Amino acid sequence: MNFQRENPPFFLPCMWCLMKWAIIIQIQKQVAQLLDLSEMEVAETVSFYTYFPRQGVGKYQIQVCTNVSCMLSGAEQLLQYLEEKLKIKVGETTPDSIFTLSAVECLGSCGTAPVMQINQTYYENLTKAKVDQIIEELRKGKEL
Repeated sequence: MNFQRENPPFFLPCMWCLMKWAIIIQIQKQVAQLLDLSEMEVAETVSFYTYFPRQGVGKYQIQVCTNVSCMLSGAEQLLQYLEEKLKIKVGETTPDSIFTLSAVECLGSCGTAPVMQINQTYYENLTKAKVDQIIEELRKGKEL
């Protein structure tokens, strides 16, 4: 039985659940066996979707949209501001493992640019002041 082809709606949720316990890229062989897929099918899926991290990430994974709409609305400056504020570069995690900063191609919210996603929560129409407020609330332990 090929789990993905016969039950396509369950493939991504299953991968998502597994990701909670391990970095998918480290367990691709086991995932492929569990879902009756080839390792290549799992690898292709992991490389396509931005929410499957390829390395360890912080408690809060910040993804800043860098598509045209967001870039024209200040995403590049926002990304630079986050690098300064968090004292890390894109692709890095803070020393306390709280924040990981990523640039992603599109979050699908062009009408509310600039946009960032932290874990599964979208933050839209961002300004430096809004970013400051969001980061400070998360540092104080506010849950998303």
